Amino acid sequence: MPVSIFNFGIKNMKWQWRLLAYITIVFNFLLFFSYLSYLADPIKSIWLSFLSLIYPILFLINIILFLIWFFKKKLFFLTTLLFLICGMYHHSRFIQLNPKISHDISFQSKLKVMSFNVRLFDLYNWSHNEETKSKIISFIKNENPDILCFQEYYYDSNNDFVTRDLILKELGLEYYHESFTNETLKNAHFGLATFSKYPIIGENNIEFENDQSNHCIWSDIVFNTDTLRIFNTHLGSIRFNHSDYNIIGGKGSPLWPHQKIPKQDIINRLKIGFIKRSQQLKELLPIIDKSPFKKIICCDLNDTPISYAYNQFNNNYKDAFTISGLGIGGTYIGKVPFLRIDYIWHDKNFESMNFKTHPFEFSDHRAISVDILF
Repeated sequence: MPVSIFNFGIKNMKWQWRLLAYITIVFNFLLFFSYLSYLADPIKSIWLSFLSLIYPILFLINIILFLIWFFKKKLFFLTTLLFLICGMYHHSRFIQLNPKISHDISFQSKLKVMSFNVRLFDLYNWSHNEETKSKIISFIKNENPDILCFQEYYYDSNNDFVTRDLILKELGLEYYHESFTNETLKNAHFGLATFSKYPIIGENNIEFENDQSNHCIWSDIVFNTDTLRIFNTHLGSIRFNHSDYNIIGGKGSPLWPHQKIPKQDIINRLKIGFIKRSQQLKELLPIIDKSPFKKIICCDLNDTPISYAYNQFNNNYKDAFTISGLGIGGTYIGKVPFLRIDYIWHDKNFESMNFKTHPFEFSDHRAISVDILF
C-alpha cells in the first residue's frame, strides 16, 4: 500500500502534539464563533462581541497553527484551513488584496474625503513630540482633501491651540462645522469638526442619550449641482486608563484631565462600550437613513469590521475600504495587529477610488482618505 505523505490521526501523536491538536480545535472554534459576532446585538448577547474585538489575534493564531500542521505533514491542517476559508468574507474587511477600481464614465463628480481622530492634536503631549500639531497640519495640507472630518478635535481660543484658525489659514478649507461635548475645561473645547472647500448650507448635532463624551454631527455641503450630507461621528469610547494601555498597547490618551477615573475594570468597560454603541446606533441610523440627500459617513466606530455595530452600517452603505483599499486596513496603533476601527461609508450608488490608510503615527489612530465618485 502506498504510504501517505500526510496523516490525520492524533492517537499516535506524542503528548506534546496531541495537546497542540486540542489547542488547535479550541482556536478553530473561537475563530468560527468570532465570525458570528456581527449577528449578535450586544444588548442581548455580549460574549460574541469580545470575540469580535480579538478576531485579528484569533486569525493570526489560526494561520500559525495551519502552517505548523502543514509542515508537520499532518492532515490535521485541513480543519484549520476549513475554518479560515469559512471566514474569507470577514477577512476581506481587514485585508484587501484586489481593490476594485471604477472606470465608469457615468460618474461626473469626485470628492476627496479624509477622516482622522487626531487625539486633541496631542494637546497633552502624550507622544512627547512638541511638533505633533504642526506635523498633522502639514500632512493634511499635502493630502489636500476636499472634505475633512476630525474626531477628538480640540479648540482653545486663548492659547497655542487655535486650531480652527490654523486650519482655515493653512489648508484652504473655507467652511467648517464644529460641535463640542458638554465636557469642557474653562476655554478648552473637545468634540467633532468638519471642514470643507465647498459651502455648508445646513448643519445639525445629534446628541446620544447615554453619552456626554461622544456624539454625531451632519453638514450639508453643496458641490456642483449636488447637495451631500456628511455625517461625522465618534461612537462609544471605552476610556481606558494607563494600566489598560499596558495590556492592549497603543499611543492612546488614557485620561484627559477633565475626565473622571473609570471605576470599572477593563472587561466591564469593554462590555459597557459594546452595549453603549448598540444603543447609540439605534438612535443614529434612523436619522442617517432618512436623510433627503446623498450621504457620506466618517466614523470612529471603536469596533472592528466583524462587529455588530459595523454590520449595522454595512447593511445600507458601502465601506470604502472594501471597495478600493489595498493591503492591511488597521487604523488603531497598538498591540492588536491590523485593528481597524475607523471608517468611511457612502451611499450604495456611489463608488470610490484610492482608499488609503495613511502610515503616519501622529495620533493613536491613522488617518484614512478616499476619492468618492458620484
